[in-house]
Amino acid sequence: MIAEDLRRLYLSSAFQKFHPLGEEIDIIFDLETTFSDAVFWKKNTSNRIINQLQFQDLLGELKDLTVIEGEAGKGKTTVLKRIASLWASRKHSSLNGFKLVFFISLRSMQKGLYESICEQLLREPYGLDNATFMKIIETLERKVLFCLDGFDEFKPQDYPETARLFTKNAQYKHSVVLTTRTEALSQVRSYADLLVKIGDLSYSSAQMLIENVLEEYLANSFLIQLEQSSTMKEMMKTPLFVVIACAIQMGDDDFIPKTQTALFQTLHKLMIHKNQYKTRDLPEDYIIESIKHCGDLALDGIFKSKFDFTIEDLSSQKEERLLLAAGLLNKYGAQRLKPVYRFFHKSFQEYTAGRRLHELITSSSATEVSKGQIYLQKIRTISDITFKYQNLLLYTCGSSKDAAAEVIKHIVSVKDHGTLLQFLDDSEEGVNVETRMQSSEEVERLKLLNTNTLVERGLTFIYESRSESALAAEFETFLQDKTLHINSHFIPDYLFYLFEHLPICLRALSLIKLEFFGNSASSSVNEMKKTERENQLQNVTQALIPEPAIKLFYETPWNQSFNTLQITLRDFPGLKPREIKCIGKICCSASSLVLYISKSAGITGKLHKILSTCARNVQDLVIESTPLTEKDEQQIVKMTQLKTLHLTDLQTEQGNGGFIYGIHCLKNIEKLVLENVKMNDGDIKKIAESLKNFSNISVFHLSQLTGLGNGIEQLVTELSSGICSLHEIKLASCCLTGSAIRTLAQNLHKLEKLEVLDLSGNNLEEEAIDAVTILVDQITVVLGLKVLMLPFGSNVNTCFEKLVNQLKSLTNMTKLGLQKWNLNDKDLLILTSLVTSGHLENLQCLDLAQNLVTTKGWIAFFEALRTNETGGLYKLTSLDFSSQVELYPEAFMVKEFVQWIVKLHFIHEVVLINWMFDENDLNMIKNAKAAQKREFQLRLSDTSKSFAGYGPSAGKWD
Repeated sequence: MIAEDLRRLYLSSAFQKFHPLGEEIDIIFDLETTFSDAVFWKKNTSNRIINQLQFQDLLGELKDLTVIEGEAGKGKTTVLKRIASLWASRKHSSLNGFKLVFFISLRSMQKGLYESICEQLLREPYGLDNATFMKIIETLERKVLFCLDGFDEFKPQDYPETARLFTKNAQYKHSVVLTTRTEALSQVRSYADLLVKIGDLSYSSAQMLIENVLEEYLANSFLIQLEQSSTMKEMMKTPLFVVIACAIQMGDDDFIPKTQTALFQTLHKLMIHKNQYKTRDLPEDYIIESIKHCGDLALDGIFKSKFDFTIEDLSSQKEERLLLAAGLLNKYGAQRLKPVYRFFHKSFQEYTAGRRLHELITSSSATEVSKGQIYLQKIRTISDITFKYQNLLLYTCGSSKDAAAEVIKHIVSVKDHGTLLQFLDDSEEGVNVETRMQSSEEVERLKLLNTNTLVERGLTFIYESRSESALAAEFETFLQDKTLHINSHFIPDYLFYLFEHLPICLRALSLIKLEFFGNSASSSVNEMKKTERENQLQNVTQALIPEPAIKLFYETPWNQSFNTLQITLRDFPGLKPREIKCIGKICCSASSLVLYISKSAGITGKLHKILSTCARNVQDLVIESTPLTEKDEQQIVKMTQLKTLHLTDLQTEQGNGGFIYGIHCLKNIEKLVLENVKMNDGDIKKIAESLKNFSNISVFHLSQLTGLGNGIEQLVTELSSGICSLHEIKLASCCLTGSAIRTLAQNLHKLEKLEVLDLSGNNLEEEAIDAVTILVDQITVVLGLKVLMLPFGSNVNTCFEKLVNQLKSLTNMTKLGLQKWNLNDKDLLILTSLVTSGHLENLQCLDLAQNLVTTKGWIAFFEALRTNETGGLYKLTSLDFSSQVELYPEAFMVKEFVQWIVKLHFIHEVVLINWMFDENDLNMIKNAKAAQKREFQLRLSDTSKSFAGYGPSAGKWD
């Protein structure tokens, strides 16, 4: 009976057809014909995009709790209505397994779950009482699908029974699809089994929507105008804005709004003027005051999260008649004791609120200005600006340049970041996680993300204001010492606006990051972002430097230089002469240039041409997996002002004219990193000689070398001579000898500023015990040491106890590596005692790979750490406990490991090669990860992966 009643509703005209802008605007949508199906982006609980889903795919992937995220007007409500409608029609096999589907508007809830279902979907009174009805739902479990619309307008504390459908989904066992705006996502992301973001409307879909809504002649005229406006094309990616634009066309077919604010502004005027005849008997002053009061309602509602208003909120029945007649408010009174009044869409309430805030802060009345400033002062944190009130501020800025000036001044004064949960993989203990992160690097990373988002918001605010150069002074202050990220495959209009009208502000930025990707396939995330914005897959290899990027940097008439520009060139198969010239000009546009080149064989032989145009500007040069010609290498060593040179995976033979032979010219070098660069003993000696010229060097990394002789000893002698003030020394897997280690140990007192010492991957063989013992004895002379990765060799574990005692003095340690030290259960017990006594509390990386600890030793280790509230290595981000021999974990050991690992809130990589887990073990880990919402990568041996059903060729199990 319930199913048939629901089907009858979902297939009725009352459900299928509706007025998206309220009944005063004569636009009716039909679920069956008006819309094309949306595109979705599947995300993990860390909020990272995984892949694209079509609507049909989404229906097949619905989980216990599916959360659909989307900005205002993206069509979230329509998606849920489509799901209900398809279920009712029995046209989609993926939905046929559900016995009942309930489409519930959370914003309309005023009672309990049963009462709301009856009120919104069935009838009151219904033929089944509350207890019987809820018993049916409880019995059907996952065969009941709840489509809950509008979490961002819902107060869970007021309706706990409904809130439990998603907060306690595992216990209540129903299927749920929940929609929310992005700013409220952090409150529900941790509950989601499937998280998807609703994508942009494609241009073809927008065109179809326009043709379905407008008369043919209006539609054709509008589409012609759209072709001439990139701004309007961008807005047409949001269904709500398409509808508003159509409504405007009905009243004024010559108007093309340039901003979102202008779109709503025109609609606002249209609604009032169109319905003036209904309120001719009211004085004009009264009408103006009532519209202002409507703005006050909207503004107050935004700050109180209030979207339903009552007659008591209105000044009189006369005002009610006016606002309803104009369409500014809609009245909902069916099956209610007291009617409620709403704006037709939350976005329209935000626009109305922004319009009113603009009126207040730019008023000639001191009282109104003070009132407006009180509202601004409620926006206290950067997260308030970037998420919670971003739309309010956007529409305020869009209403006038004077209002924009006040907003920019206010956000410059806001320093507190507020919550960072929108960037965090939160859990039930989210608040505790954030508190415990206060001293971690993770907090700084999240703050950086928040600040970068603030820059984007500021740019959209200034663009929305259309103030051109009038607010240059205010905006320059806002941009001071901030970073701007530019993806060359998507350059929004506001960047062209910035370069054209506010070029002087560019100088205020401390850093501009510009990314070029030659192959779209090389970066799946970049491709996903590009596809979402452009809504079509393109092969960008035809235009390696996109035309918008050339237009922005090469053709826009700006004449300011940047402070620091960081350019990334990744996966370039080739470059054309014009593109080389363009990159050269871009590189010359900054006082200081950081150039990253990765996996770009097409740049080989052309790099010297690029570098020759900007030789004086390049401060940092990083080249990864990109072959170089002799000319390229010669040009590199000509850049004597270079401060950082980082070469990785360079396997070309070093000729007499290569960079090794000219490296001594880099007299200002501060960081020299050579990883997996093909060199012989003679090359190492030349580098050692060159070190005498590098008085400013603070970082020296050398790794992955074979077949060296005594050149490495000469290098270590120079490194430890004290001529330069080194902060980092990395000599990993590069043929270090016992003699070299002794030399380094005896000169550690000359390296008092050393923070990183990485000697891992070096087998000292029989010399190990003597050399490492001397090193351990001397290690405490560098009390600021943060990273210590030690070499291995015969009997090196005999000095382990001495090392542990020395570690007590190294209070800043964040990374410790003891690979292949043949550590056993007794040794691990000693390390456990050190940790649980409060030492190594800041450790983030622990590498104990290739040792000989048994299951008994690991059980004691995990149990001790798990039960210690402070000394449990809770700041670990990565660990490697791989075993030298095959280790078969007991069930109790797996349980102890799982209980400990889920307490590590920042862990992202766990390496356990040669741990022979069975399928039950892996399921225990997987279930614990899911229950605690942990995202970490688990790397195992091939045997255990195969046994678990993940295939012997799998590199990682996640």
